[in-house]
Amino acid sequence: MAEFFREATHRTPMISGSLDTGKIEIIGRSLPEDAKDFYLSFRDWLLELFASDVSNIDVYLELEYFNTATSKIIIDMLLNLEKLKDQKQISVIWAFDEDDIEMEETGNDFAALLGDMITLKPKPFDPENS
Repeated sequence: MAEFFREATHRTPMISGSLDTGKIEIIGRSLPEDAKDFYLSFRDWLLELFASDVSNIDVYLELEYFNTATSKIIIDMLLNLEKLKDQKQISVIWAFDEDDIEMEETGNDFAALLGDMITLKPKPFDPENS
């Protein structure tokens, strides 16, 4: 499956990805009842991406909130990406609202784990989306 897409709901994020471009986006809230089940098809798609001939993988994560089960899935994905950094160019953007200290700290924790593979990107506060 060359493209992956899952529409956002009030409990789950929008997830999109392309085997052709190596781009992945995860945006929104991630509070699925069963995170393992929710992310299973995405994980399977990621394995296809990891094995593909794409030379660059660019990940954009913009989560306003996520539960502990989602955290484990994100960490697993990031650690698997780190294993590929000798074979592929990997870039991860961790976007967060500039006033969201918890998401900034989480991004810093991931950066400590992954080094220069991840870039933190504060976004200006947007009262329209609060």
